[in-house]
Amino acid sequence: MATTSKRKFDYDAKNIKVFGRQKVKFDVPDLTILQKNSYQRFLQRDVDPAKRKNYGLEAVLRESFPIRSTDGTSCRIEYLYYELEDPAYTEEECRRLKLTYGYPFKVRLRLVSENGESTDDFVYLGTIPAMIGGGEFIVNGAERVVVNQLHRSPGIDFVKTVD
Repeated sequence: MATTSKRKFDYDAKNIKVFGRQKVKFDVPDLTILQKNSYQRFLQRDVDPAKRKNYGLEAVLRESFPIRSTDGTSCRIEYLYYELEDPAYTEEECRRLKLTYGYPFKVRLRLVSENGESTDDFVYLGTIPAMIGGGEFIVNGAERVVVNQLHRSPGIDFVKTVD
């Protein structure tokens, strides 16, 4: 027959044991500042659409447009600018409901017909995950981080021989 046991947790914050020889304490720098700044530059969320520089998400969209008709007519779709709206749910709601915490991504496009008439409209393209706190994302309710890794295939060596 199983018996319940009570765990005792002895932690005294005043009496911390240090096993190192040096008594010097160093401040830990923000190691995620590079990722956070890079993601902010990629999105350019707080920059006015007319003042956005041609890099990051803006560069990808400018490179992809205009899209021309393949049937020989002169119809085309032109890119004007994009908007990243405020997230629909809070971080806690996304964790609880297993949703992705992100910005609704809308692009303002112009359809130019073959006779020169044009109409502008927003097109919703999806949700771009928002970086929170220390450089993590909430995707499907779980916190995720992007980890840069360099992987080398074990056992493969590339050698150049000259005859």
